[in-house]
Amino acid sequence: MRRSEISRSKIKAAPQRLVLCHLMIDIMRNLHSAYVPSSELFGSRMETFFIGLCVALGDIEGRPFSAAKIAAYMGMPRTTVTRKLNRLQSWDLVRRQGRRYHMQENLLNSLIGMRAYQRMRRMLNKASEEMTVLDTLPG
Repeated sequence: MRRSEISRSKIKAAPQRLVLCHLMIDIMRNLHSAYVPSSELFGSRMETFFIGLCVALGDIEGRPFSAAKIAAYMGMPRTTVTRKLNRLQSWDLVRRQGRRYHMQENLLNSLIGMRAYQRMRRMLNKASEEMTVLDTLPG
């Protein structure tokens, strides 16, 4: 038995978890290609992505986050959050209004943004179908 086969055989629901791992990476790659300058390497700014997701979460729910609220939510130092928010602003993804942060709707609603959304929907559908099949297979 190869090492990868041994590892997977010890992990419960390994095929399902593999689908989820691929899904998470594919979603993050999709976000990166749609919204981040090409000069930024994928994987080197994951914290920044998650700060951006917090901004989106608060904005879409109608309760925009401040830097302090994001820091508490993410369990990160406020200075780190502020630095990441500044980077997101430099990419024109986020704007500050008072103490609160908002997404730049024009970029999210652009053709590139909507295509990224459609790609993510397809990824989610495919992963859901794969998980459904795997969950019905015998252990």
